[in-house]
Amino acid sequence: MTPLIYRKATIRVVGTVILPSFLTHETCARNMRHRHTFPHRLVFVLVVITASVEAAESDWRPIECIPADLPAEAMYERVRSADDFETTELTWVPLRSGQCAKTTLHRDTGEHHSGRASLRVDYEFIGKPDFEYIQIEGKADFATPGLGLGFWLKLDGTPFSLRLRITDSSGETHQTELSGSTESGWQFMAGPLNTRSTAWGGDGNGRMDYPCRLSGIVIDRPQKGFVGTGSLWIDDVAIVKSREFESRSLRVETQEKRFGNLYAVGETVTLRAAGPGEQVCWTAEDFFGHELAQGEGPATGTQVQFSLDRPGWFSCKLELVADGLPVDTRMFACAALNDGIEAARSDFVGVCSHFGQNKYPLETMDLMQRYGIDQYRDEIGWGGYERQKGRYALPDYAAAFLQRSAELKMRPLLIFDYSNPHYDNGGFPNSPEAIAGFTAYAVDLARRTRGTVPMFEVWNEWIGGCGMRGRPGIHDGEAYGRLLKPTYAAVKSAVPDLTVVGIGGEYGAHCAENILGAVRTAGPDAMDAWSIHPYRYPRSPESSDLVGEVTRIARRVADAGVKTKAWITEIGYPTHRTSRGSSPAAQARHCVRTLVLLQSTGVVEKVFWYDLKDDGLLRDYNEHNFGLIHHQHFNCAPKPGIVAMSVFIRLTGAAEFLDLSQSGDAYAARYRHNDGRDVIVAWTGKGQANLRLKGKIAAAVDIMGGALKPVAEWELSETPVYIVGDHLAVEF
Repeated sequence: MTPLIYRKATIRVVGTVILPSFLTHETCARNMRHRHTFPHRLVFVLVVITASVEAAESDWRPIECIPADLPAEAMYERVRSADDFETTELTWVPLRSGQCAKTTLHRDTGEHHSGRASLRVDYEFIGKPDFEYIQIEGKADFATPGLGLGFWLKLDGTPFSLRLRITDSSGETHQTELSGSTESGWQFMAGPLNTRSTAWGGDGNGRMDYPCRLSGIVIDRPQKGFVGTGSLWIDDVAIVKSREFESRSLRVETQEKRFGNLYAVGETVTLRAAGPGEQVCWTAEDFFGHELAQGEGPATGTQVQFSLDRPGWFSCKLELVADGLPVDTRMFACAALNDGIEAARSDFVGVCSHFGQNKYPLETMDLMQRYGIDQYRDEIGWGGYERQKGRYALPDYAAAFLQRSAELKMRPLLIFDYSNPHYDNGGFPNSPEAIAGFTAYAVDLARRTRGTVPMFEVWNEWIGGCGMRGRPGIHDGEAYGRLLKPTYAAVKSAVPDLTVVGIGGEYGAHCAENILGAVRTAGPDAMDAWSIHPYRYPRSPESSDLVGEVTRIARRVADAGVKTKAWITEIGYPTHRTSRGSSPAAQARHCVRTLVLLQSTGVVEKVFWYDLKDDGLLRDYNEHNFGLIHHQHFNCAPKPGIVAMSVFIRLTGAAEFLDLSQSGDAYAARYRHNDGRDVIVAWTGKGQANLRLKGKIAAAVDIMGGALKPVAEWELSETPVYIVGDHLAVEF
C-alpha cells in the first residue's frame, strides 16, 4: 500500500530573520515535536516543500481565532492567604448532614503542594439515592466584589465535580462552579464570586450582597449511586482575583476565507499572523496530535501553510512571543471532508439549534448539511407568533430560516413552547382559556408550515421550568398532560401526517414518575413519540449507566400503556472550563459512544444532540459551550465533535443496527448495510482492551474518518474505531 504523504510548507519571510537565544525555549513551535505511535495507524511522512505562490494583498481576510485556555493558576493572582495548613491547629470542619458523605479531615505532613503540610480529606460514599456530597468549611471572607477563592487540590482519579458555596450578608447561599482540571495529581482550582450561580435562602434576590463569607468547598459525586472510599488533599487556600494581562493581540488573516473553516481533502490552508512582539511560532496538528507542519517567523508577518491530505479535524496553534515568553496564543481550527461535503443522511441523528431565537447565522444551516446532518430541533415560540391576541404571524427571522430549510430539504423538529403575555399572566398555560390559546397557536403554526416541518414537540422541559424562570403557574406532570391532550388531538386533526412528540424532554431523578403523571391526564395515545433529556456530563455514557437508565424509563412508560418509542431531544457534553466540562476530544468520543449506546437500547428512535453551535463566549458557563462547532465570533470553526458525528452518520446512517457486544469495559456494535456490508464500531469505556474480528475485513477508519490498516486484531481505547467488511463477528 502506498503511504499517504503530509506536505509540510516552510514559512515565507520578508527580510532577514535572526533567531535569538530565547527561541531555544520550548514555546517555539520548532522545538515542540513529539513522536506518537498508534496501533495499526498508517505512517504519514512529512515532506518539506517551499511555498512559492505570492498571494495578492486583497486575497487576505481577517479571521478571529480561538484564544487558548490558560491554566487556572495563570488566570488568578493571590491577594492573601486563607490557610496554608502550616500550623498544627486545624480549623476546617466537614459538614454533617443527611446529604453528606462520611468525611474526616486530617493535617497531613506526608503529602503537600508546598510547605510542610496539607489538608487530607478522607471520604466514604455509600450510594445515597438523591444527594450525596462532601462539604468542608473553613474561614474566608470577601469584603468587596472582584474576589474569589483558589486552592491546590490533589485528587485520586475520581472525576468529582467541584463547587464553591458562598453566603452573602442577607444569608443567601450562592453556589458557583470551580475552574480547573479534575485529573489525578495536584491541580489548581479557582472560582470568582462574580460569576453565574444558583442561589437559595436569604433575601432571594439572586445577587451577592457584600460582605460575603465562604460556606464551604463542595466535592460532588461523579454520578448518582456512586459508592467509593478514598482521599484527596487541599493546600494553599487563598483569596484570589482575576489576573490582568497586558493586551498583546495576535492578528490572523487567511486566504480564501470560508464559513466554518471547512475544507475539502487535498486543499491547503494558508494563514498570516502578526502582532506586537518579536516572533510568531506555529504548529499544525491533527486530532491525534500528529504534526502536519510547523515553523516560526517575524512578528511583523509570518505566513503559515499546511495541507489537509486526509479527512479529519485539524488545529494550528499560533503563538506570539515577546521578550522570550509567549504573550498570546490562538488556535485556528478547521476540518476536511471528502469533496468538502458529507452527503450522508441519518433518520436516527439530528442536532439542536437556535435559529428560532435569532442566534444563528443562516449560513449555519448550510454548514450543518455539509456535515451530513439534515434533522435539527428548533422552535418558534408562542409569544413571538401571537404578538396580538388571536392574530398569528411568523417573525421575519423564523420565515427566513424555514425558507432556507425548505431549500436545503432539511427535516426540522420544531417545539411549540413557552408562554404568552395574553394568557395566564404570561405564566404556564393552566387555565382553559390559556390551553385553548396554546392549542390554537400550535394548530395555526402546524398548518402554516405544512410540507416544511414534519415534526413538532409539545413544550420543552415543562417540569424543570426551562424558559419560564419566575413565571407563575403549575408545572407538574399532570398539568402538562392537561395541555398535551387537546394540543395533540387538534394538531393531528389539522395535519394528520405530522409527528407530534409528547412529554417535552423530561429529565432528572424523578423522570419516570413525572412522565407517568402526564400520561394519567393526557392518556397513553396522546403522542406519536415521547421525549427525554438524559444528560450525563461530565460522566461517560458507560459509567453513568445511560443504557440502563433509558431502558428502565422506557419500560415504565410502556407499562403505562404508551406504545410509541422514545426520542432523546437533548443530550450533549459542554466543553466549558470547569470541573464539569469536557475537553473537545472527550466530547467527540462521548458523542459517538452515546449515539451507539442509545441505538443499542432498541427503545430510542431518534437523538438530537445539544447543540450544534456554542451559544456564547463565556468559557466558564456550560450553556455557552455545548456546541459541536464554535460561536460565530470564531467563524463557526469546528470542534472535533462535529467531524466525529459526520463520520458516524456516513458509516452507519443508512445501515441497520444489529447488536452490541460487551466484555468488561470493551464494546463492539455491529451494523449492516443493504448490500450486506457490516460496520463494527468498537471502543472501551475506560482503559484498553483487545478485540479480534472474524470475517472478511475490507477497510478501517478512525473517529475522524482517516484510514487505518484493516487488520483482524485491535487494541481498543476510549476513542472509537470503525471496521468495515463482510460477515464480521466479534471476539473479545
